[in-house]
Amino acid sequence: MWNQQGPMISIQQNLTELEKTHQLRQTALECYLAAIGNMAQYAVDLEPAITGPHRQYLSNLAAELAAESPEALSESRATLRGLLRDYRDRAARYLGDLRNQLSSTAQALREMVEGLSQCDADHHEKLRDALARLRVVANSPEGGPVRAVVGAAADAIEQSLEQMRKQHKFVVSQLQTEMHLLHTRIDTLEAAAATDEASKLSNRRFLAEYLGATPAEGACFLVLKMSGLAEARARFGPAIADEVVNTFGRRLRNTVPKDAVVGRWSEQDFLAIVPAAAKPADGNLIKRFAEHLSMPYACMIAGKVVRVPIAVTAECLAFPPGTSASQMQARLAEAFQ
Repeated sequence: MWNQQGPMISIQQNLTELEKTHQLRQTALECYLAAIGNMAQYAVDLEPAITGPHRQYLSNLAAELAAESPEALSESRATLRGLLRDYRDRAARYLGDLRNQLSSTAQALREMVEGLSQCDADHHEKLRDALARLRVVANSPEGGPVRAVVGAAADAIEQSLEQMRKQHKFVVSQLQTEMHLLHTRIDTLEAAAATDEASKLSNRRFLAEYLGATPAEGACFLVLKMSGLAEARARFGPAIADEVVNTFGRRLRNTVPKDAVVGRWSEQDFLAIVPAAAKPADGNLIKRFAEHLSMPYACMIAGKVVRVPIAVTAECLAFPPGTSASQMQARLAEAFQ
């Protein structure tokens, strides 16, 4: 429409465009909420302790977003991403445990089959030779009067020996299986005794033993001091603090060389023993290393994402040849103070 001053704005047209925009936004919101609901409904069933809370968190998120503001919708992206990442990590650990159990079971079955296929060859052959000679005697002209009795006795002895052989193999296979499971359990307990539960890195006891067997000139010692964990424990509880330590431990493990020994020295202190050939080049590299580990670590609390700021300082120590293990430990303890 036009007037003398120029084109007139069509109110009806603007209202139509606003309605279309509103309808488009409403449709997008409905699709977003439906997608979250479908994620909850079609999540792969692993076990109730994993899948149940995941579905509940997604359903709660969809219900909350249905009546929230656009700002809440924008913030929900991080929450949804955190929920999916947390479920992926839990599913990966669960499937990894299943894979290990399946591998152990397959190994035990293989050993059982090997045990069943083995026998005491010498005694078995001797007994069979004796039975063969007994049958020869029974079938000879001189053995005619006792042929039937001796033949029947030889058959009965052979059948009994076969049953004894099978029972013997079964008992041996059971013992082998139990021994294998016992050794596996012992190895697991030994590994657990040397591992920090939260970070999944080596604990201080293992580090002390490793220092006793490591030449001072064969490695450099990266001292890492974390700050912010105590505050997170006080504010969010021990579970969140352990989750932060676990995430930090994985990031630290993936940052240092593969042949480095990494462990948790104390609550907020970590030690990486790096082979001398791969030690950090200069102070700037060590500084960048610390900056790489210093970041807000995302954790989940009842389906909500919280970010725990963690700051890390790093120091590289090197010891002259001939430094004893006690001297190295004393110097490291001083560096961690």
